[in-house]
Amino acid sequence: MRLAALVLLILLALLGRPAYAGVEVVIEGVSGELADQVRGHVGEPASADPAAITAFRRRAVERAERGLQAVGHYDAQIEVRRERLDEQVRLTIVVDPGEPVRLSRIHVLITGPGGTDPAFAGIEQRLGIGEGDVLHHGRYEAARRAIQNLALDQGYFDGRYVTRRVEVDPEAREAEVILHYHTGVRYRFGAVRFSESPLAEAFLQRLVPFERDEPYTAEQVAAFNRALLDSGYFSDVRVRPRRDRTEDDQVPVDVDLSARARHEITTGVGFTTDLGARVRLGWRRPWVNQWGHSLAVESEIAERRQNLISTYTVPLRDPLRTQLEYQLGIQAQDVADIDTEQVTASVQHRHRLESGWQQVLSLRAYRERYRIDDDQRTTQLYIPGVSWSRVRSRGGLDPRWGDRQMLSLEVADPDLASDIELRRVRTATRWVRTLGERHRFLIRGEVGALATDSFVDVPPSLRFYAGGDQSVRGYKYQTLGPEEDGTTIGGRYLAVGSAEYGYQLTPNWRPAIFVDSGNAYADWDDLSAEAKTGAGFGIRWSSPVGPVRLDLASTVGEADDSWRLHFSMGSDL
Repeated sequence: MRLAALVLLILLALLGRPAYAGVEVVIEGVSGELADQVRGHVGEPASADPAAITAFRRRAVERAERGLQAVGHYDAQIEVRRERLDEQVRLTIVVDPGEPVRLSRIHVLITGPGGTDPAFAGIEQRLGIGEGDVLHHGRYEAARRAIQNLALDQGYFDGRYVTRRVEVDPEAREAEVILHYHTGVRYRFGAVRFSESPLAEAFLQRLVPFERDEPYTAEQVAAFNRALLDSGYFSDVRVRPRRDRTEDDQVPVDVDLSARARHEITTGVGFTTDLGARVRLGWRRPWVNQWGHSLAVESEIAERRQNLISTYTVPLRDPLRTQLEYQLGIQAQDVADIDTEQVTASVQHRHRLESGWQQVLSLRAYRERYRIDDDQRTTQLYIPGVSWSRVRSRGGLDPRWGDRQMLSLEVADPDLASDIELRRVRTATRWVRTLGERHRFLIRGEVGALATDSFVDVPPSLRFYAGGDQSVRGYKYQTLGPEEDGTTIGGRYLAVGSAEYGYQLTPNWRPAIFVDSGNAYADWDDLSAEAKTGAGFGIRWSSPVGPVRLDLASTVGEADDSWRLHFSMGSDL
């Protein structure tokens, strides 16, 4: 009875001990990643109950040691101190991390068929760990996975580690990493099977960028998926290598396709100070027949320009890279006392080069009726031409990085049934670069030249003009160039450049300052003497439909410097 009473009294005493109002855990002696490792491994007491605090103190040293060892500290000295502050308890974990263990040797060995694969060449330098580095088990695991992931990306699906270990000598403060990976056989692409689609199976097979029995790479699978989405035929694509159905070291590929709607309507409204308010309406059939032909009609009605263009596209042997386009178009424009009416018919051979450049070979039948003041003329031309262009961009509709390059050459000759002889070349470049998170720079330039035996018969649309939202701001659209009786008639040469700096104030708003300079010229010798300059400031809004720009620009060096408002929409590239 006495023993039972004693036990009961002890239990009542323990249960009667009050819980503290709160517990604070403090880490001293280390900071940054080391402090995060200690805190992450020791955690917090389960409650403010004294028994929970006692259990926490008992386990804290061992857990903190494990956390520090994960980042290379095997000789840490750890002490847990308890301090009562009124109704609170503070637990201070005092850490002396000691000297870290460093990697003395990293041994990576790739065996099997992949041992001679160039993809694994120099793999040691790409693992993110090196001799002399502090041992970090997280980085070791990342290096181990990097080798395995590279093998999978290259088609070595049966690869395995023969050895993977870290040998640590805490006393010498040295560690050795040993990674021996056997790749196994490299798989190859097998048959590609498409889901149900309105396009012919034979045409779909022409979309495949790799050959059957070609060595497998995940990069080609991803590129195939992107290319199908960019083709314009499908609203959704899923390319699935079937590793569960490999046979004879080949991986079959299933492609799930969702075709776009048979008819697509696009609409848009906008405004620019160059052309005024405008409305756009488009209709497109992504696929006219089972061989992937497509048809599109685009129209634009603006205050100073109206046009209608129809395009029929025929994919050729490599449909994702090469197409033949037949185009018909009409356009009317009324700008600065110059009225023009154009009718064009053209055929274009478009080919995307391996380098990413787009090459276009074209033949254009061109008839333009125009009036400059009271002089009315009509010119008919047959213009063979070639152009190369490339666009690179990162950052969505309002890119943080990117560039655009373009070069075009065109000729016309009476021997080819044209009314006049004409040689025309034009090149342009734009660069967007962002330094840090906020400093965005835009540089653009354009140069053009034409040679002809009868400049008065060159249609205004083929002459060169400057001024406007995308040229020299501070001047009206197409008001810079040689003049005749007060009317800008355009020039034989063009040289325009611009530099702009923007500061990313918020994710969607960016103030900017800029300077533009250049002109259109009758003679190349006038380049420096007749250059016009505009400078100013503005605001950029990254709207859901693309960038919106509002600029206030002033002419520089004119007798009556004036300010002009410029408003435009669309990507800087």
